[in-house]
Amino acid sequence: MGVSELIRARNLSPEIPTPSRDVLKGRVVFVTGAAGRLGRAASVACARHGATVILSDRNLAELERLYDEILTHGYPEPALYPIDFAGATEKDYEELARTIDREFGVLHGLLHNAAAFAPLGPVSDIDVRDWCSVLTVNLSAPFILTRVLLGLLQKSADGAIAFTSDSSARKATAYWGVYGVSKIAVEGFAGILAHELESAAQVRVNILIPGPVDSPLRKLAFPAENPARRVDSESLEKLYIHLLGPGSRGQNGQVFNVTHAIE
Repeated sequence: MGVSELIRARNLSPEIPTPSRDVLKGRVVFVTGAAGRLGRAASVACARHGATVILSDRNLAELERLYDEILTHGYPEPALYPIDFAGATEKDYEELARTIDREFGVLHGLLHNAAAFAPLGPVSDIDVRDWCSVLTVNLSAPFILTRVLLGLLQKSADGAIAFTSDSSARKATAYWGVYGVSKIAVEGFAGILAHELESAAQVRVNILIPGPVDSPLRKLAFPAENPARRVDSESLEKLYIHLLGPGSRGQNGQVFNVTHAIE
């Protein structure tokens, strides 16, 4: 599996050109965790560039606010699909896929962004319920969702799947617990999937490591971190458009590791 060069968020132009305004026009993109900081940024960016975005999260109230925000800007009307991955059954996922097939008939992009977090600490202190719930949301949900939506992505003949990892958790260092395990595992799953789909060239699979973005999860993981070291989620807009749009054609099995240069 190839690994991209490190991309600096303040100097993306050499690797990621500025996308045209309508580069995603006519494309349907599904975003999980859309009500969160990263998910909202990705959803608005995709809508701004012409995509019809299916907004998914367990927080319906925040999804509705995001829906209104996108409409207010005059972007294509999004769709809402509230779902709680922590308690979703296989039938729930199958119904989701049937609904997208019925309403759109195709899917061009899938961003796995939803995440659950558990307190950091030694393995001996991990609560079994935390272990099960975090792995359900961070690993099992992306697997099942990918499995039920893969046929719709293949219909597009230009499908893109992006998995969100974590710059710290993926290193397998002490005390990152089940959250770290989940990110290591989901990267492994993404790599296997990328290899399996490589010959078909209909669906590409890549990994996004967003770096120290100013988000609630980042604050939980690094409560004492200097806020000046965090950057706005909007800084990832070009990369989201690249990964979920035609710009990433031919790029499969790559890790886009964003390093934010802090002056």
